[in-house]
Amino acid sequence: MNDLLRYRAAKAGGQVGSLAGRAMPIAQHAMPLAQTAGTTMRQSAGTAMSKTTPAVEAARSWAAPQLEQSAHAITDTIAPMISSALLNAAHKIEVPKAKPKYNRALVAGAMVLTAAAGAATAAAIRMWRNSGGNGTVTVTTEQVRVETEPPPDPDMDGRSRIV
Repeated sequence: MNDLLRYRAAKAGGQVGSLAGRAMPIAQHAMPLAQTAGTTMRQSAGTAMSKTTPAVEAARSWAAPQLEQSAHAITDTIAPMISSALLNAAHKIEVPKAKPKYNRALVAGAMVLTAAAGAATAAAIRMWRNSGGNGTVTVTTEQVRVETEPPPDPDMDGRSRIV
């Protein structure tokens, strides 16, 4: 088995060798052609670049102001409409604010009544103090008589009498 494999490998090697022998001059002939093609491609690419660069820059010079003008036009015309539409949508879906449940007139009336009661109480206390605390306060303008508890009996030593 090993001899058979050796024979086949030798035969294949011989065939490869003869093919390599024929391919070698072709490869040597193709090498300068490939180098020339590479040099030509580099030169052609440089030429194409030098010819297209001004055209590309001219296109960019034209396009930049066009884009800027379009941006301003959108900002001045479309953007306000979009903003307005968004605001309208927000107002439509907004939950209504709860109104206060009290009546302002009722609150104002309660405040006036409280102030009047406070003023009346202050006036009554002032009149009681001015009368000397004898237990009877008489208001002459309105004929209102306010009776308070009589003062303690001096014989009782400040204790109240049980009636």
